[in-house]
Amino acid sequence: MNSAEGPLRVTSLCETGRGGVAARQAGLTTTTRQVHRTVLRAFLATGQAPHRDDLVHPEGGDLAEAFSRLDEVDLVHLDDGCVAVAYPFSGVPTGHVVRLAGGAPVHAMCALDALGIPLMTGRDGVIESADPGDGRPVRVERRGGTWYWSPEQTVILLAQTRGCGPAADCLCPAIAFHWKRERAEAYLRSHPELTGLVLDQARAVEIAEWSFGPLLAGERGLDVSPRTEVRA
Repeated sequence: MNSAEGPLRVTSLCETGRGGVAARQAGLTTTTRQVHRTVLRAFLATGQAPHRDDLVHPEGGDLAEAFSRLDEVDLVHLDDGCVAVAYPFSGVPTGHVVRLAGGAPVHAMCALDALGIPLMTGRDGVIESADPGDGRPVRVERRGGTWYWSPEQTVILLAQTRGCGPAADCLCPAIAFHWKRERAEAYLRSHPELTGLVLDQARAVEIAEWSFGPLLAGERGLDVSPRTEVRA
């Protein structure tokens, strides 16, 4: 099993091309990659988790086979036929809500995934979340390619549990916005089951960009933008 198929970990997310979501998609066959993009576009179009039965294979092939492969490499997971996980999207509420300009609100799997949705689509948008420690609201906006953060000192805790498994179980619950670094560090200390690090805004956007920016690259009508300025 190569690094693009093994469990996602904090270390792999911090290194370009070492097993993040985009690297996993790049390792798919062309047909399975098209199915993956079909799932992502369905979330964007409706704001809702699509059901397998409502999707059409872009080449008339076997959807079951494609979904089996997507599950195997931890890109898409179904629950009774409905897409429960399709990083960066969640099929159920998570507390990370992304509202793209002109689009329906969607739920992101974690804070990094929330940053990845505007980058993946090349669109402006607003992310609404909260610090898991004290519930303080956090708002992040991408406008004209620039990021605006409220509170201004917001950071992202990138952490994981010690066990192995899908990112949805081991990483996503712990990857969250914290309204200042001290809060994130205190949260990490108070949860001995977690290991991780605190990301500043620029580093978080950088990781989100290489993890999710390429997922819909080349799609007609989408402008997946290059690296963007980060501004508090």
